[in-house]
Amino acid sequence: MGINSEIAHYFANERKVPAENAYWKNKRIYISFGFGFQAIPFMFDLVHKCGISTDVLLQDDHVTLMEKGFDKVGRYESNEISFSEFLTECKVLLNGKVKQQHLAADLFALFSGKETSYFEFETKHKALARSDSFLFTLVDLDVSDEWVRSFLPTWYSLARPVLLLDDFKDLEDDRKNGDENMIIELGDNGEAVKKAYDFGMKDLEILGKVNPKLSKYIEEFFQKSLLQEHIRSMLVA
Repeated sequence: MGINSEIAHYFANERKVPAENAYWKNKRIYISFGFGFQAIPFMFDLVHKCGISTDVLLQDDHVTLMEKGFDKVGRYESNEISFSEFLTECKVLLNGKVKQQHLAADLFALFSGKETSYFEFETKHKALARSDSFLFTLVDLDVSDEWVRSFLPTWYSLARPVLLLDDFKDLEDDRKNGDENMIIELGDNGEAVKKAYDFGMKDLEILGKVNPKLSKYIEEFFQKSLLQEHIRSMLVA
């Protein structure tokens, strides 16, 4: 999938499942099947391809901080803590560790429903913004505002297609549960499916400039998504 071999080996073979971590709950291996876990080496690789050395990215302190943040994501997603408690615990976790102050400030503003001051995030489509908590994994890196601005489009070119694939797969459950879903947001009909698909393809074009193998890999999942019965029935209606 075009992932740097050092990063791939580190997460697939060296890194142990963090103990008592809600994100890895009941998991026996670090990178299990599913984009929720594969996205970790995918994202680390994107950061590396955008100029950050593996010596920095694979430092134990940096990876451990990411894992602790994911624990809080897991606890929030399982309704163990509220969203307000999630933000508070993230602030406590990052206290004294933030090097990119502007990104950290903007992320906390974004998740608190306030205006951001330094960067532009995914705000047009709420269903595609729910992975922005992953960006907290960058705030302990010593990177410039210019680097963050140039990285964000690359980040979204991976994050949004991954979220869209979940939206295709989980559409029926999301309808029942009232959960955010891009297809529902766009109208919950055949035209919405086509628009969501086009969104994914446009982002994968950007991703393809950085990692063509990964872009092609994800594109194959989009093709398969259109074959799911609940999606096919919408397209022929």
